[in-house]
Amino acid sequence: MSAVKLPPLQYVAPRSLAQACDLLAADEDAKVLAGGQSLMPLLAIRLSSPSTLIDLAHVPDLVGVDEAGSYVHIRAMTTHQQVIASPIVREYLPFVAEAGAHIAHAQIRSRGTLGGSIAHGDGAAEWPLTVLTLDAMVEVEGVRGRRTIESDDLFVGPYMTSIAPDEIVTDVWIPKKTEGWSFQEIARRAGDYGLALVGVSTETGPDGTCTSARITVGAAAGTVQRVPAAEDSVVGNVLDERTARRAGETARESLSFISDIHGSNNYRGHLVQTLVTRALIEAGARR
Repeated sequence: MSAVKLPPLQYVAPRSLAQACDLLAADEDAKVLAGGQSLMPLLAIRLSSPSTLIDLAHVPDLVGVDEAGSYVHIRAMTTHQQVIASPIVREYLPFVAEAGAHIAHAQIRSRGTLGGSIAHGDGAAEWPLTVLTLDAMVEVEGVRGRRTIESDDLFVGPYMTSIAPDEIVTDVWIPKKTEGWSFQEIARRAGDYGLALVGVSTETGPDGTCTSARITVGAAAGTVQRVPAAEDSVVGNVLDERTARRAGETARESLSFISDIHGSNNYRGHLVQTLVTRALIEAGARR
């Protein structure tokens, strides 16, 4: 039974962000515990064996959703369910509410946190795709101070981010977005990890011509990433079915897809092509 029990470790519960940063900087083998919905299973099967768990649950001012001018400000320890249920999110970030509703099950959504999911960097998770699609900014803090990471610079590979090992995610700033968007996901069953995720955010001119587009893919290609070739095929064109289909084909041709027991790379490529097409048609209808 030892293989399903936590490894020996020290547990600390700092009462301030500065204390948490000091603890993390002092021990290179320490891990931050946010919601724990990704980390605890890894500990249980010994895929992660940190020397110390630094629990952020008692650090003040890390929970909440606020309006901040043209942004929605979400603090890192806000749970998935708190994000989804926020009236501010529902009014100004319908993409976020839609994506969050696909996260696992109610029990997970009630404990997992936005900051924890972003720091974990799982390419099949909904929040990393959301952050990248909506061009969000992520604030992190460490003993060297605080800095802001643009979403385009945040996710660098499977389970890899540009967040330094001694930095803690504190805040997420998402531009308000109420039109020209779509979130699409296909999973084997409700609550399962998606086989393919697609996010689209567009801006259009008065004549219906697309002036900017962000098209992102998760799960199917190993890590969450934008698809510049598909974005370029959309800009300057009306967001109709023909444009959407062309972008879907371009996305399939320009990405390398993974294969595993749940589906071949060819199958995942087909899913992405279909979802990009569907997402752009939906985004175009919201202009």
